[in-house]
Parts: sequence; C-alpha cells; structure tokens
Amino acid sequence: MENRKLGMATGMTAYTLWGLLGLFWKLLSVVPALDTLAYRIIWSLVVIVIVVTFQKNWGQTVKIVIELIKNRKIYWIILSAYLITINWFIYIYMVTHNQATEASLGYYIMPLMNVAIAVFFLHEKLSRSKLIALVLVLMGVSILTIQTGTLPITTLLMAGSFCLYGLIKKQVQLPATVSITLETLFVAPVAIIYLLISPHVMTQNGTEVTVLLIVSGIITVIPLLLFAVATKNTDFITLGFIQYLNPTIQLLTAIFFMGETFDMHKAIVFAFIWLGILVFVFGNILTYHKARN
Repeated sequence: MENRKLGMATGMTAYTLWGLLGLFWKLLSVVPALDTLAYRIIWSLVVIVIVVTFQKNWGQTVKIVIELIKNRKIYWIILSAYLITINWFIYIYMVTHNQATEASLGYYIMPLMNVAIAVFFLHEKLSRSKLIALVLVLMGVSILTIQTGTLPITTLLMAGSFCLYGLIKKQVQLPATVSITLETLFVAPVAIIYLLISPHVMTQNGTEVTVLLIVSGIITVIPLLLFAVATKNTDFITLGFIQYLNPTIQLLTAIFFMGETFDMHKAIVFAFIWLGILVFVFGNILTYHKARN
C-alpha cells in the first residue's frame, strides 16, 4: 500500500510538473527556441552528473555502457537521445510561438499513437475499443486539417517523436539516471557547438532569464526521476489515468494564463480526441479487470 501511495504521489507530481512546463518555456520567449533547447541540454547534463555522483553510480553507468556497446544497442540509445531532443525542441517552439493549445493536443493523442506504433512495429493485436479510439482521433486530426488547410505537422511530429522514443525505451530498458545521463551526453556536443556559433549570449536578456535557463536543467531532470519511481510503484491502469494530467494542465494554462483562444472549431477537434481517449481508457479498464479475474 505504501509503495502504491508513493507511486501515485510521484506520478501525479511528475505529470503536473510536465503540464506546467509550458508556463516556464513561455517565460523564455525572448530566447530563440534552439538556444533554449541547447541550454536545457547542457544544464540537464550538469544536474544529472551531480545526481549520479551523489548516488555513486558511475561504476554502474560505465558497466551498462560497455554492455550496450557489446550488444550494439548503444546506437538505439543515441537515436532515442535525438528523438527526445526533437520532441523538446518542437514543444518549446510551439509554446513560445503561441501554439500551446496545439501542443497539448499532441500529448492527448500520444497514448493512442503509441497503440498505432505497437500494432505496426510490435505486431500487437488491435482490440475493438482501441480501433474505435484510433478512428475517433483520426477524425479529429482530419477535421483540424480541413479547418486549417494544412496537416498539423508540428503536433504530429511532437507526438510521433516521443512515441518512437518510448518504443526504443521499451526495447532497451535502463535505470532512469543512466538513461538520462547517456541521452544528455550524446546530444551535449551538438548543443555546445551550436551555442558557440549562436549570436545569442546566455546573459544578454538579464539576470532573471539567465537564472531561468540554468534552472531549466533542474526542471527537466526532476520530473524524469519522479516518473521513474512512479513506474516502479504504480500499475499500468493508474498511470494510464494520471498521464492525462499533463495535457489537461497544458490546455488550461494555454487558455487561462497564455491567452490563447479556444473557439468552437478547436472544441470540435478536442471533442473527438477526448471521446477517443474515453473509449481507449474504458477499454483498458475492461481488459485489466478481465486479466485479473
């Protein structure tokens, strides 16, 4: 019971922090999105190095890296590092360019995109409820495409990059701290090179922005570590419910704090997405109870 409470608490905290991240990135709108991403990577690396050093886990990390190289799985970790980097950049760009509502849509459809990826790549069976859910989401995306006259590429890329990232993580499972350490290490050289040639200087927008850029490393690592604890102490169904805290908080902050409009056109799109999610969650609950019985 105590472990379940811990899992619930850490899971809800992680998803709440992720949901509130949009407000944080909005404060950094004066900084180019690519520069914000680069600073986030560098400071995340600094934070995770401190964490691993404090935990005295460098020995374990080195052993895992050697094993990954021997098994030739290190390439998958490198790919996952760049997939999550793409996801970070798109999200930062969307939030700082008044597209936080569309970003929340991406995180709503992400679990259902995971289902599609599982069917195509892992050959998992598609239940009736999941099929209906996917059709509803596809209808919502189609309506959005008709409304705007263009496919919501950034929304789909953001969701797709994270789904592929999750697929790799499922195939090559690593301890949370090791995973974060390797992923930031692999993209840090690119971030450093970019910052060296970028005309932007970290301190040029004042002390407040400089401090926020440094803090970006902390607010990146903490939710990931909390989520790792949650996955070890919480069942799949509970996490399935909790995960929708993230896009819901994102959507609410976009409307009430960032001043983005939520008109009837968007409401129709979200209605299809939300209905698909309801079908998806209800189907998961039924499957879970059947398996237990």
